[in-house]
Amino acid sequence: MNIYIILAHPERKSFNASLANAQREALIKAGHEVRFKNLYQDKFNPLLTRDDFPHIPKNQHIQFPFAQGQSYENKTTASDVNEEHKNLRWADAVIIQFPLWLYGMPAILKGWCERVLSEGFAHKPSINRWFENGGLSDTKLLLSLTTNGKNVTFSSRGRHGSLDIILWPILNAFWFAGFKIIRPFIAFDVIRATDIERNNMINKVIEKALTINKSSVLRVHSLGDYGRDGTLKSEIKSMTAGQQKPDNFSKE
Repeated sequence: MNIYIILAHPERKSFNASLANAQREALIKAGHEVRFKNLYQDKFNPLLTRDDFPHIPKNQHIQFPFAQGQSYENKTTASDVNEEHKNLRWADAVIIQFPLWLYGMPAILKGWCERVLSEGFAHKPSINRWFENGGLSDTKLLLSLTTNGKNVTFSSRGRHGSLDIILWPILNAFWFAGFKIIRPFIAFDVIRATDIERNNMINKVIEKALTINKSSVLRVHSLGDYGRDGTLKSEIKSMTAGQQKPDNFSKE
């Protein structure tokens, strides 16, 4: 398999780096082709700005999704973004290693998503190119992340709340691009973990990476489950964290 590993942690000696490097070494040893990207070390620019679209006049208002789609069609995508597009086209599977910071991805990884999983390349809803029809629908994805809290604190009754709900917007962004996502690997409470516990985590993530091709994907709703108004049809039972009650914030 062709596997693209992305690391999003600023410290080269971090446990995240150890997890990413362990996966890379094990996959190469097993005969896979591996490309590796350290977003911080490689100084990836996470800022989506009009600098990505020099062909658009400075006095013209930019609608960024439209500008991304136009650039993709005209082959004027920014060079660093185009490089990432090539890596994603090449890959049969992608592994993203990151710490969970403030209940989300590090800013550099969020910026990578905003610039790279772009209109035209990853999705284009106007032609039904999204979710299971997305541009990366042939690619498997493993999210491997660390937390500084125990697993019980990331439960439905824990102080942090359910990790299923915390990860929902992250997972849904990748589903939007078409990725086939397998169950994430989560290393809990890494700051307080012993060396033995950390070694066990490394061994587990290696096993997860080596079996990525055989792993079943998470169940999600297909586009056919929704009616014309964009909500689940009455006969469809919700099966993801994002389609659960309560709906407090969506009520006017």
